[in-house]
Amino acid sequence: MFDPAQPGREYNLTDGDGITVEVDAGINMAWSQFQYSRDVDVRIVSTDGSSLGPASNVVVRPVDLNLAVTCSGIDTIDIRIPYQDSGARFSIEFQNDLYTYRSDGTEYVSEGGIIVSEEPRNALLIFASPMIPDDLIPSKISPDTQVMKPGSITQRSLGSKPTLYFEAGVYWMEKDGILGKDHIKLHPNTHYVYFEPGSYVKAAFEFTTRHADFYTIGNGVVSGEHYAYMANTIQNYTAVKDDRYSLRMFWHQSVMDNQTWHCVGPTLNSPPFNTMDLHPMYHTPHEEDNKASAHIRDYKQVGAFYFQTDGTQMYNGTVRDVFWHVNDDAIKLYHSGAQLDRLTIWKARNNAVIQMGWKPRNVGGVSVNKVRIIHNRWIQPNAYVPSSILGASPIYADPKEIDPSRKMSLRINDLVCEGICAALMTIAPLQNFDLEIQNVRFEKMHNDTIVRLGRSVVGMDAGEGVDNFTPGQENLTLGIAIRNWTIGGQRVDGTNWREDQLGQLYIHPDFYGDWSIE
Repeated sequence: MFDPAQPGREYNLTDGDGITVEVDAGINMAWSQFQYSRDVDVRIVSTDGSSLGPASNVVVRPVDLNLAVTCSGIDTIDIRIPYQDSGARFSIEFQNDLYTYRSDGTEYVSEGGIIVSEEPRNALLIFASPMIPDDLIPSKISPDTQVMKPGSITQRSLGSKPTLYFEAGVYWMEKDGILGKDHIKLHPNTHYVYFEPGSYVKAAFEFTTRHADFYTIGNGVVSGEHYAYMANTIQNYTAVKDDRYSLRMFWHQSVMDNQTWHCVGPTLNSPPFNTMDLHPMYHTPHEEDNKASAHIRDYKQVGAFYFQTDGTQMYNGTVRDVFWHVNDDAIKLYHSGAQLDRLTIWKARNNAVIQMGWKPRNVGGVSVNKVRIIHNRWIQPNAYVPSSILGASPIYADPKEIDPSRKMSLRINDLVCEGICAALMTIAPLQNFDLEIQNVRFEKMHNDTIVRLGRSVVGMDAGEGVDNFTPGQENLTLGIAIRNWTIGGQRVDGTNWREDQLGQLYIHPDFYGDWSIE
């Protein structure tokens, strides 16, 4: 991969950067965001006069938005977006502009193999955002507000006022005249960042405040396009992975248990690594010991093609009305009290959509409701980075122990996977589960006998790359209840769940009697 900050410098990464066929295939992603307070019509016109219609050539995802599409000319389509308080976030896809991803079980191939996804070559996303409430828009003339003007930013530009206000325009972060070698590290006094509509900030943000509530508000764009993949902040932002110090686009490295992050409205483009973390001041080996809170709404993410570009951390609090393009895990359930609702996910090839593993956890009071997975394209079955909708990776540290004293208690409801779907779950049990999964609808699921992306593996050693067995797991309770899961309209139940049947569930006999499906 090349370093955006140092033209001509190329990193030879052992595991690559996650980019595969995208460059050669001309895969790209564009988006448009606007605020609205009533029904609107979006008109799309081809710039070269080529045909966009008829209306049957257009698919809007998620499909259950049921948006009306009309063709007002050979090169023009119109889409009616009814107003709703939650806004609308969707992909507009033209059936004559799809790229077919094929896998031979090892890599993407141009022919042969199996089809794992059909996705737009030229993606177009539309984000219709409700107006930011007046009480969240700070005063530009307040003595407590630092108003930023478009152009170059350095650390000296930021000041120490409580509020940082970005006017409409393009900004970029520099250090000694070089791009991609610094990020916005806010003064401890600063606890409020506001983006006017039309602001585009090419920099990551780190809070250092001890204020009980800190804020990232507004319908602007925050872009990581100047950063190298895994930009390591203690090694000159070079592509050296560090789970602690590789750059996050929204970050706090010493958050306290009584602090809450509020995030409403931004669009995040081209993240270089994990997208958001609130690292605790007092670290323990268990993420759930971090009692910080977050409330996230109308947060959009685009251009997340690097391996470890994921969704936000899900802390005690809420995540609602989001659209995330991700390569890595989208929904990380590592903290108690997370309430998630209305999430649209466009998933690439690394890790599960919902991740629950890596170590024994003690998590409860978590609910996930109305998830729409509009694309997924795993290459091969994998246990370590699960190729499935729900995943719990094996423990990656030593000693590799399970913990019967811990339990994950989760509720997942109303999940739809569009197109061709991979396995429902790939789980290495490391602690007890109390997991309810209900009202799940797959449009289709892989059912080939070669790559076997449709097979769910739970607690089993299913061969190379798919070993989910952990010694001692027989001492755990796999309290999983699956209700109303359909594939292509056919319900998976007690008569057809097995590995060689419709559901393709391969679950260790240790857990027979612990789990149910109906």
